[in-house]
Amino acid sequence: MLRMITACLLLLSLSAVAQQQSKEELQRKTQQLLKEIEDVKQDLAEAQKNKKASLGVLRGIEKKINIRNQVIQNIKGEVYYVEKDIIKTYREIDTLKQELATLKDQYAQSVVYAYKNRSNYDFLNFLFSAGSFADALKRVSYLKIYRSYRAQKAGDILNTQKLLEEKIASLSGKRLEKTKALDLEGKQKSELEEEKKEKDKIVAQYSSQEKQLRNMLANREKERKQLQNAIAAVIKREKEAALKKEREEAARLKAEAAKNNTNATAGTNATATKPTGTKPATPTATTPVKKRETSVLENTPEGLIRSQQFEENRGSLPWPVDKCVVTLKWGNNLIPGFGSRPIEVPSDGITMEVNVGSPVKAVFDGEVNSVFNVGDRQVVMVKHGKYFTTYSNLQGVSVSKGQKVSPGQVIGRAGLNDEGVGEVSFQIDTDKGTQNPEAWLRRR
Repeated sequence: MLRMITACLLLLSLSAVAQQQSKEELQRKTQQLLKEIEDVKQDLAEAQKNKKASLGVLRGIEKKINIRNQVIQNIKGEVYYVEKDIIKTYREIDTLKQELATLKDQYAQSVVYAYKNRSNYDFLNFLFSAGSFADALKRVSYLKIYRSYRAQKAGDILNTQKLLEEKIASLSGKRLEKTKALDLEGKQKSELEEEKKEKDKIVAQYSSQEKQLRNMLANREKERKQLQNAIAAVIKREKEAALKKEREEAARLKAEAAKNNTNATAGTNATATKPTGTKPATPTATTPVKKRETSVLENTPEGLIRSQQFEENRGSLPWPVDKCVVTLKWGNNLIPGFGSRPIEVPSDGITMEVNVGSPVKAVFDGEVNSVFNVGDRQVVMVKHGKYFTTYSNLQGVSVSKGQKVSPGQVIGRAGLNDEGVGEVSFQIDTDKGTQNPEAWLRRR
């Protein structure tokens, strides 16, 4: 009884963990997460080759910790389901035991009855005491049914015993499964504690170098603003060129229309045209269609098609580098370890720590519309209709303005950052502002 109560309490405590996922789904997700941890470990091994603390190392450890916590929660969900199966099996075993006891009792009663009436005399006396021939046939049928009943009860007892043995064996298997899951959970918790210590060590190193780090981040913020101003200037220039082309085309069409109208009027007499009596068409109600937001940068068929193709690949664009640790995400980033308030670092795209000299590749078909420097770091901008992808902190740029590029084409190499490690920044812009690149890139 105590065992059952304890198991029930455990079920209640773990029911929130399962979150409507099946045990098989949780197990599959756990294996996927463990593989992700191994991938992060490989990326971290590259990031730690320089033997010094960096944002890439810190972010990699934080990512491992987050994934590890998900693994532990998944394992708790698996334990919940195993406990649920164990309790169900206990109940089935108890039911089978009760059923087996009842079957044995019924069989025992039938054996005792048969023993008391075992002589041929009693059998014949039972038959010949019938009041009629039909009654005698009924008594013979009854005896056959009674013997069949005894044989069936004996078979039921054997089948129930076999089923009970199978349930007990499955219970042992479920207990073993629970033990393995708990062992894995314990191992993951130990790994988690080690990773937290590793993170604390990196944070402590940063805390001891707070002045240098703040200076580095201030310089990075200055360069970020310079880059944004440069990107804004490029987009403004592209818009002005597109507007000029649009005005010139409109003026040309207007002039052609005026010329055609003059020619048509000169060839006809100024006679009044009788009204035809045709009524103007009555507008019909139509279902409003949600229109995509357009831009002057799509005033050519090629620009519109390129924009639409870029949008169709949202969430599936390739990454600009093969292996990396994302150190800064789009938006505001917090760097812990500096008193009660962490340092806040804004980012207009994603910053990736990579090996110095790693190839940086275009993520989509487009045209290089600008190559410039921010400080001593090279930047490449590629136009995709109304979208612009920007690759910064490059060295050895291998493309030039006006050049067509395709997905996977190398446009440059990763340069060094202020910490002395390889780094590349990537962002996506439109004339309306920046976009979150990770929403456009395929999941790694």
